[in-house]
Amino acid sequence: MIAALGARVHLLVRPVHRGAFTVLFRDALSCDMRELDFGLLLPILLVSFPDGSAFSVEFASDPPEESSGTWIEFRTDNVPAVQQKLREAGVVSFRHPGSSHDYFRAPGGQVFRVLDVGYRGP
Repeated sequence: MIAALGARVHLLVRPVHRGAFTVLFRDALSCDMRELDFGLLLPILLVSFPDGSAFSVEFASDPPEESSGTWIEFRTDNVPAVQQKLREAGVVSFRHPGSSHDYFRAPGGQVFRVLDVGYRGP
């Protein structure tokens, strides 16, 4: 049912590291970086690459323990069917205030979302 790992990753990083993080990826590594305002305390940084892949960084002082770390995405050609299978398996889902997608938490805490293979966007 899962066709691929997505070309996008989401990181949760403490705000104290925002300046150094920005300097590393923007200045030292010359990555394309822009801020996205989703109404959170701090804008999310989107770091993108010429091949269309990207990662986003959310700066949060107190991220919930169950959703901290790296968030990944999986690609499929049937999102509703995969999401239904996850729910039937008892996998916990939730919404992030900066996104319209459903997110799931695997046993052990890994957060992921399921997207269509053709999805383009943040």
